[in-house]
Amino acid sequence: MGYEKKQKIKFILFNIFVYGVCVVLVALGASDYLYDQGKLAAIQGGVIVQAEWVGIIPNMHKGGTSTTYNLGYEYIDENGVIYREECSFRLGSLEEAESYMGKNVDIYIDGKGHSIPVYKAKDFNKNGAWALMGIAIGIAVSYTIGLIIWGVIKHKRKNNDTGDNTTSENV
Repeated sequence: MGYEKKQKIKFILFNIFVYGVCVVLVALGASDYLYDQGKLAAIQGGVIVQAEWVGIIPNMHKGGTSTTYNLGYEYIDENGVIYREECSFRLGSLEEAESYMGKNVDIYIDGKGHSIPVYKAKDFNKNGAWALMGIAIGIAVSYTIGLIIWGVIKHKRKNNDTGDNTTSENV
């Protein structure tokens, strides 16, 4: 396989990689958007219930030691819909995390399994998913424009090179 053919294959694989990363970022953004829509619906619905802290989630750090803990809540409504969420607290000890078990936390629910704690609703950012998708689309568009400009310049150089060769051969 010639050097030029290897370069073309590398170029094609790199382009597939760049566009693949953009597709993954858009998919993650779309997933976050759909997830955030449920939380937004819960906030807008205004239905507040009391969930129970039922889980301690250790944050594993380098070396396999756990130095901080998050909490998880659960609520089951009268229709059997389950609401679960992990909440980031960064509690410093297992004893502190255990002290929350069985206590209640106010949450918004939407009736479809989406929830958000009332304390988190104040800082809820529904634009994060749009930002992620915008960045990915921006990268893809910028990269495509760059490829087009590069292709036009390469094509012009190729035409200039062949044009210069024919005139020097004719002289």
